[in-house]
Amino acid sequence: MKEVYLGVDLGGTRIKAGLIDAKGDLIEWTTTETEAHKGREQVLKNLAGVIETLLSKTNVSAVGVAVASPLDPYEGVLFNPPNLPFGTFNIKEFLQEKFNLPIVIENDANAYVLGEWWKGAGAGAKVLLGITLGTGIGGGLVYNGQVWHGAWGLGGEFGHITILADGPLCNCGNRGCFEALASSKFLIETYKRLSGKEATPKVIYQSAIQGEKEALESFRILSRNVAVGLASLCNALNPDVAIIGGGLANAGMLLLEGVRLHFDSLLLDGLKGRIELRLAKLKDYSAVYGVVYKSMKAIKREVNG
Repeated sequence: MKEVYLGVDLGGTRIKAGLIDAKGDLIEWTTTETEAHKGREQVLKNLAGVIETLLSKTNVSAVGVAVASPLDPYEGVLFNPPNLPFGTFNIKEFLQEKFNLPIVIENDANAYVLGEWWKGAGAGAKVLLGITLGTGIGGGLVYNGQVWHGAWGLGGEFGHITILADGPLCNCGNRGCFEALASSKFLIETYKRLSGKEATPKVIYQSAIQGEKEALESFRILSRNVAVGLASLCNALNPDVAIIGGGLANAGMLLLEGVRLHFDSLLLDGLKGRIELRLAKLKDYSAVYGVVYKSMKAIKREVNG
């Protein structure tokens, strides 16, 4: 009988979920609105509904949930997620009581990197560092197939390393964070400052492809800042592969080549030319693949003691 796992990516806007077998083949996929503005009970109802829909298709060995939140991955406690109405909440306990199945919880950025390590752009890496560039910046580190969580499970908040002392104010309250200088918000603000126009990252990208100088300069500045933050992380953590994902990664080679232009020159001599930069491959599926892989390993540890 095929071994199947259910993975969920619970974000502030959408809930994405799939059934994936132990070989990594996607069997079923579904999405729905999170409806975070309607409060915790509605979000939990929508989350449970997605899980119930997929459980009706087949038996599963475990359920893994990636959440856009600082969390304790061992106890399954969320700590005041910025875009979900939970406060401090034990989501693992809630799901175990409701479904009576093994439940695995992981931060969404960590799950994204683990998914890319298993079946995406990081396949084959010994040490994989990943960042997601979007409204904020998330990230994670996978070493020999294990997510690095830090002492209390909160490791990988790469968006809050400081890359410019006394730089712009970040949402976390500090100044000069990587997130404040390389997120979609920064791109939008930079483009507005240069062009006088308001535009979405997609429109800025399209304008850059068409050769508009303000859009190209906005991406040049963004790419330089991404290179500074990513190289700082690589100098500290020494990965053999680093991947870039998230909404801004949809800019593809425009972003990646801009980062590559500066990246090696910012590395320590022993790392120059040795770290491979790649764009994430699995896109919307990354975090779901990551929690499925983590669930699969958790079940095998239980079976083998």
